[in-house]
Amino acid sequence: MIKKIFINGGLTIVVYILFVFIFKTQRIIFPIFMIVAFFVSMRMLYKDVIASLLPLLIIWFIHLFLPDTKINNVIIYVVFTPLTFLLGYYLRNKLLLIKILYPILLVLIGLFGFKNLWFFLENINARKPQNVPKMELLSNGNQIRLDTINNKIIVLDYWTTNCGVCFKKFPEYEKLYLKYIKNPNVLTYAVNIPSKNDTIGYAKKMIEKYNYKFPVLYSDSDTIPKQLGFNKYPHLVIIKNKKIRFNGYPALEEDYLFVSSLEDEIERLLNE
Repeated sequence: MIKKIFINGGLTIVVYILFVFIFKTQRIIFPIFMIVAFFVSMRMLYKDVIASLLPLLIIWFIHLFLPDTKINNVIIYVVFTPLTFLLGYYLRNKLLLIKILYPILLVLIGLFGFKNLWFFLENINARKPQNVPKMELLSNGNQIRLDTINNKIIVLDYWTTNCGVCFKKFPEYEKLYLKYIKNPNVLTYAVNIPSKNDTIGYAKKMIEKYNYKFPVLYSDSDTIPKQLGFNKYPHLVIIKNKKIRFNGYPALEEDYLFVSSLEDEIERLLNE
């Protein structure tokens, strides 16, 4: 059995690595790899099925405890690796319809599962209400206090000059700003948090060259992120009536996503 684990399991890992190299994204890697495993396991003995899935499953379990793991990927593979191999074995003599339906499920998981699970896990505690810390920020040379504003929904997109994802998201944030620009109950800002050796002048120079219409506020320290418990960017905070009502990473214009939409969060607060 040990020999089978090394041979069959090793081959399974090699095939998975090959698929990663060819297809790059889990949206494609997952369904293709799992569909192949599903149909191959129909032609294997039970011991060979177990030997084939066991090393890969162990690797995914180890990843649960490694830093910087994409936990959504690991959860999906931990669930579907044994399920796929074993279902292939047990469904070998079942109706063709069942054999067709499971691969369709795998495709749907590839399209929708990874992204939706990631956003869900990132924002699992995002709606927990918090008191707003003192928020004194610079706007066009003047100080503005956001924590003293009542009867408004204040949307804050926190960014840094060394955050490439932040700049990729700005066009989507611009669309959101323009959508609510005529609604007096919604205030939308981008808030710069200085990186090491940054100056406000440098941050202004970086953002102003894109000519975005949304207003930009500047902080002289990272005090607010520390008080609110985040250190990754971009990060979105929504305030209503001096309370933090969302503190997380809701999505902007994401395909195949059904959870944590920033627009949905704003609408929810508007309709309270």
